[in-house]
Amino acid sequence: MRTASAALAAALLLGSCAVRHRATDPAPVVFVATEAAPILVDQSTVPVSVVTIEPEPAPPVTLASAAEIKPFIEIPEPRKRLWGRVAISTSIVSPAQLLGPSVPYSPDYKPLPAFPEKLVFDMSWGLLSVGEATLGVDKIVMFNGRPAYHIVSEARSNSFCDTFYVVRDINESWLDARTLTSLGYSKKVREGHFFRDDWVLYDRDAGTFVNRRTSKDGRFNVRVGTIPAQVQDILSSIYYTRAQSLPDGGEVRVDVNTPDNWPLIIKVMKRERVKVGAGRFDAVQVEPGMAREGIFVQKGKRLRLWFSDDAKKTMLMMKAEVFFGNVTASLREML
Repeated sequence: MRTASAALAAALLLGSCAVRHRATDPAPVVFVATEAAPILVDQSTVPVSVVTIEPEPAPPVTLASAAEIKPFIEIPEPRKRLWGRVAISTSIVSPAQLLGPSVPYSPDYKPLPAFPEKLVFDMSWGLLSVGEATLGVDKIVMFNGRPAYHIVSEARSNSFCDTFYVVRDINESWLDARTLTSLGYSKKVREGHFFRDDWVLYDRDAGTFVNRRTSKDGRFNVRVGTIPAQVQDILSSIYYTRAQSLPDGGEVRVDVNTPDNWPLIIKVMKRERVKVGAGRFDAVQVEPGMAREGIFVQKGKRLRLWFSDDAKKTMLMMKAEVFFGNVTASLREML
């Protein structure tokens, strides 16, 4: 059942977190916590703190006459926080520390194939409906001093599946709006009794990452290491791929960090007409090459994705072959 639920939870993640070490990759440094850490919160809803400056005491009022007494004293406005860049280090305990306000779209940003966007998928295991998943990007936020597309994917088991195994997972990515490289990634896994909070932050200027994984009891470990210049996380890889040309017989290479560095090779297989809940579409089928097993794609099994064969390259369907059958995500609606 764990394998089936993991398939549901990670179905939108382009082959999930397969890892492949390269000979040139330095060994990551691992820090193990000696005491419990606070449980991380949902980054999409965490309140953003504002640094305020206490006003100076008002000068004494001269009571020379009643006419000189003012009805109230004017207090200066609080000084707003400046959202500058900070060094990515092991002292950071949550991506929320780097999260700033929403900002409007600018012509200086690299466009995504579709923005804003929200896609809703029906999830099935064989002929059995097991839940739904969503994938979307609806705003640009300041993230560590840079404008970033905020990408969110969620998976939720349906009422039938909830009777024996509850799944409530959320994945978030912050994609640099000027370079379309990842600034950070967070996943929160809630599957039955299983719990994990895991995030990774990327410092492109320094070429390094910091990863923190927290278990249900609050214990955590921290890893640091190096990254390639055009790094993607497993969620931002979907939008990066959609922004590329997909010619017949071609392929797209994505440098992914999960937090191990490995190359994701996505091959363009064929073009065909497909039917999903949202309608019929001309589609291009792609197949990510899995170097090793991932969360739900076993080594040697296939993962196939279908994008609409147009400028948006909307994700229409995903099929994963696993040892117990097939898991399918089928587009139901576009909001």
